[in-house]
Amino acid sequence: MKRAFLFLAVAMLFCNPTLAQEPDPDPNLLWVTENYYTRFLVLPNGNILAGKHSTEVELDGNTGEIIREFPYPTVFYDVSPDGKYISALTDWMCVIDYETEEVIVRYTQINTSAKFMPDSKTLVCYWNEPVGVLNGNLELMSYNIETKGYRVSENSLKNTTTGIIAVSPDGRFVATGGRHRDGVDDYTHLVLWDAQTLEPIKILGEFENANEVRSIIFSTDSRLVGFSLLGAILYIYDTDNFSLNKYDGSIYGFGFVTNDFIAIGNGKIDPPELNLVKLDNDQILYSINNSGGNAVHNITNNTMIVIYGFLYCYDFEKILTGASIEPKITNPFMVEYTNNSLSTRNFTFVTNQISCSITDVNGRVIRKINLNTSTNEIRIPIKLISGTYFLHIKDGSKEYVSKFLVVE
Repeated sequence: MKRAFLFLAVAMLFCNPTLAQEPDPDPNLLWVTENYYTRFLVLPNGNILAGKHSTEVELDGNTGEIIREFPYPTVFYDVSPDGKYISALTDWMCVIDYETEEVIVRYTQINTSAKFMPDSKTLVCYWNEPVGVLNGNLELMSYNIETKGYRVSENSLKNTTTGIIAVSPDGRFVATGGRHRDGVDDYTHLVLWDAQTLEPIKILGEFENANEVRSIIFSTDSRLVGFSLLGAILYIYDTDNFSLNKYDGSIYGFGFVTNDFIAIGNGKIDPPELNLVKLDNDQILYSINNSGGNAVHNITNNTMIVIYGFLYCYDFEKILTGASIEPKITNPFMVEYTNNSLSTRNFTFVTNQISCSITDVNGRVIRKINLNTSTNEIRIPIKLISGTYFLHIKDGSKEYVSKFLVVE
C-alpha cells in the first residue's frame, strides 16, 4: 500500500555545491574524521570500526581519532553483541578476537558476508549455489565458533542470488536482498527468513529489473526491516504483518535511530540531504544539508554516526531537545499534492507576492510562478508523475523549501 506524506516546510539557506561537498557547520556536530571511509561498525563500548579497501581502524567514539590500525589486510562485516569478536574476511571468512587482533577461526572460503546472532557465538551467512553461468540457488548457512558446527538451509530459493544479509537484533529473522532470474527476466527479491530454521518465511517484495540492494537494516526492536535500493525507493516492512511503508526518491542511505526515528539520506537532490524522520507520523525532525549516507545510533554515547565519505558524529540528545539549534520552523506551513494540484496552507508570509519554483530530485526546475498570498490557501494546478519533489518559496529576504511526495 502506498502512502501520502505531509511535510512541514523548513526554512533553510540555499548554498552552491562545492567540490568538498561536506555538511554545513552544525552546532550538533561533535566531530568529523580526517580520513575518507566506505564502511563502519559501532562497537558496544562506543568506539567505531571504520574501513576502506582492505584497511580497518578503530576510532575513539568520543573524538573520532584513530586508536589503532589492524595489522593485516581485512574487511569487517559485523561485531558480536558482547563486543568480543569481529566477523571478517582475510584470505578466508574468519572470526577475529577484538582485544588481541588474532584470527581465532577460519570457517569458509565462500564469497559471502556473515552476521552474528544474539548469542555472540553463531554466525549466519548466505551461500549462492552456482547453477550455470547466470543463475544460482540461494541458501543460508550458520556456523558456531565454539562447536565448529555448520548448518545449511534444507530449502533453497531457486534462481536467486544475493550479496547482502542482515540479522534481526532479537535473533528471529534474517533478511536478504538480491536478484531473481525468471527465464530471461531479472527481478529484485527482498526476502525474510527464519533465523532459527534458516528457511525462507516470505518474499516481501518482488520488483522488475535487478536493482542493487545497497543496505538492509532492522530496527533495534526487530519490528521493522528496511531495504534500500540503489538510487530508488526505501522499502520498510513490518516483520509481524508484512505491511509496507515506502519512501520514494533516490535514497542513498538510511538507518533506524532508536525505535522512534529513521534517518533517510537522499544523495541526488541539490544539495543532498539527510532527514531524521519520526516513524509514527513521518514528521521531519531534523535535516542535515550536503549529507546522504547511512546512519547508526551509537547507544553507548547517545550519538548519531553518519557516513558520507567521511564519518560525522552528531549529539543525538541535543538534536531531540533542540538545546543547541535555533528553531528552524519560524513560519510553518503545510504542503499537500492531491488531484493534480499542489496546495499550501497555514502560512504566514511577510509579503503579499512570493516567488515559487517546483523542482524534482535531480534539481530540474519544472515550473516557476509568482503567487498572491492574500488568500488562506494557495493552489498550484500541476500534473506530476510519482516521485519526490520540492517546493521552493522566496518571501522577501527569506527562502524556504518543502519536500513533498507524489504517489499514484
